[in-house]
Amino acid sequence: MIMKDSFIKLLDEFKGNAPYNYLGQGNPDSSILIIGREHGFTKESDAYRLEVLGNHDQWLKITKGEGFSELGYDPMTCFTQRRQEFRHGDTSPTWYVYQKIVNAVYPHEMQPGKTAPLLDFFKFSFITEFSTASRPNNNNNNEDDIIATQESINKRTPLLSAEFYKSFPLVILACGRYFDDYGINIERMFDVKWKGETDFVKLGDGKRVWLNVHYSPDYKRVVVHTCQASYIARRKEQDYQPFLDFIAHLSSLPPD
Repeated sequence: MIMKDSFIKLLDEFKGNAPYNYLGQGNPDSSILIIGREHGFTKESDAYRLEVLGNHDQWLKITKGEGFSELGYDPMTCFTQRRQEFRHGDTSPTWYVYQKIVNAVYPHEMQPGKTAPLLDFFKFSFITEFSTASRPNNNNNNEDDIIATQESINKRTPLLSAEFYKSFPLVILACGRYFDDYGINIERMFDVKWKGETDFVKLGDGKRVWLNVHYSPDYKRVVVHTCQASYIARRKEQDYQPFLDFIAHLSSLPPD
């Protein structure tokens, strides 16, 4: 895999200070960046140790040609013990929507599995999180949870403001009101400007999804702030097709 120079620079600049130096997973040389709120597992889990705490050093080994794999996991393919097949109601809701977004932007034939196609969104995108204060449920946070999340976001802001995260033509911030809750400035972080009005897409079930679209000064990059992927995943697949069509319409990306 060819790595962007900005990714190599990121690895060098943010050594140490785990978990705040968590870079992400997938293809660093892709054209799509998706950022969520935080991982949905506990900080005591093997998944957190592998996917978050070890992330920087894993990428360092990969860029040096040493490779990395443990328990079937590496940061380019994302998997630990998670289901790899693409099946509604069975695949992680967040990952299911990520796959649907990638398929909308890059229509392609997925590799067949035993009972369903295999997830491959990580080949066409890079994913990361705003916070490393990982928890299974962030809807009922107590004061300690809120403080930990704010601390993590504050410490990760320099990393997420780096050149690498500004190198993606399409950025999707699937994290709802996180920006209001924790004071994240999208325009400053990604060097973009909000177009000045919120778009609303009507879904097949009558509900609406909001999207705030931002553009770089040269209009070569688009940053879309919208709801969490899990909100989309609650709907029937045919009902949220208008949302996918909107994302695909914003993107005129060439194949990787």
